[in-house]
Formats: sequence, C-alpha cells, structure tokens
Amino acid sequence: MQLHDACVTAVLRYIHDSLKTQKTVTFNEVMAAPKCKKYSVGDIGKALELLRRNGYVKADSRFGCSELLAFTATAVTEKGKDYLRTISS
Repeated sequence: MQLHDACVTAVLRYIHDSLKTQKTVTFNEVMAAPKCKKYSVGDIGKALELLRRNGYVKADSRFGCSELLAFTATAVTEKGKDYLRTISS
C-alpha cells in the first residue's frame, strides 16, 4: 500500500474532516465512515498506520499479532494537509 492509494486518501480525508468537529478519530469510526466502508478492515488498518508512520497524522496505535488493534488520531499534520491540498487541486 502506498500514500497515493484511494484507500489511504479516503481515510486521510475522513480524519481531516472529522477532526474539525471532534477531538479524536478512532479506528472504528474510520471503518464505519461511508466512503471507507468499501475497503477491508485490513486495508484501513494499513492505511492508518502508513499515515501515522509517514507523519501525515498524529495518532496513538496499538498492535497485536501483527494487526492494528487500536488507533486514535488527534490531528492531521501540516504534511497531511499539504498532501490533501495537492490531490484536491
């Protein structure tokens, strides 16, 4: 999975939009988002961790058996906002 994948973009957009009205966004909230429902739980988990590891979102994550168990995003970084601007143009 890479940053330009549709799943990663959909997840980042959802987190960005949700954090405008709430303090955190969880893994479960992303999975339930209408534009993210078409992606598998595994793909969403990979997208979330990719965004965190590459500095696009500030978040806490927890793993078990090599799978994402919990994820709580608290902010989209400037790097993440710049990425969203470039793909929206």
